[in-house]
Amino acid sequence: MTAAAERSPRELIDLTPDAADRARERFAVRDYHGAVLLLEEAVAGGCGYADAYNLLGLSLALVDRPLDALAAFDRAVAQNPRYVEAHLNRAVLLNGLGRTQEAEASFLLAEEFGRPDATGFPAVVGNRLANAHAALGDEYRSAGAWDDAVAQYRRALDLRPGYADIRMSLARTLLDAQRYPAAADELDHVLAGRPDLLEALLLRGLAAYFVDDLTRAGSVWDRAAGLHPTDSRVEIYRSMLARRDAATPGAAPKTAP
Repeated sequence: MTAAAERSPRELIDLTPDAADRARERFAVRDYHGAVLLLEEAVAGGCGYADAYNLLGLSLALVDRPLDALAAFDRAVAQNPRYVEAHLNRAVLLNGLGRTQEAEASFLLAEEFGRPDATGFPAVVGNRLANAHAALGDEYRSAGAWDDAVAQYRRALDLRPGYADIRMSLARTLLDAQRYPAAADELDHVLAGRPDLLEALLLRGLAAYFVDDLTRAGSVWDRAAGLHPTDSRVEIYRSMLARRDAATPGAAPKTAP
């Protein structure tokens, strides 16, 4: 593995990929067991987005674990009570389990929340449009077209401001574009709602590091280490900071011992 001090900024940013994206790739090729493993790892690490729980529920249902699937759908609607697709998936699963009254209640919730919302679109349409803008943003980011990617992510967030995974993609792209204060703002927004989200903590520290706010970077990464002591990525960032401190004559340590 490349030493932390030798990693490029893009490599440092991409140490925190969206685990749900990798799971979607496995799901798309019908590797449902692989999707389950990735998603269980992701939610255990703090990536408990409603989308992640919904996809986990679908994957579990397809590997014949219906009760675990139901628990995942329950978590999805707890995260986002207006998540129409999760209510529908939950209803279908409950119906298959013979729990018809509960299934009917879920269908009714899906119908209620499926009506047009503040965007003027039915909820399902708004969700799909937001995800479509985000997917286009991903393509622009892959091509290095930062401004176009940012525009697409912001359009997605206009439709669904609560989608933390899309806001994380926006923050990564802003870091790519060296727009560090803007990236920090987006990450602070995510952390306000999800203070234990590892990927957001790692990137927030990186945003501080890139503007030489080493005290803030160390503080954020120390917090990440306390919350997620077994994740190797935390130590990659902290060792990078230690190298920076060691290279600065007379510098005080920026991280806890």
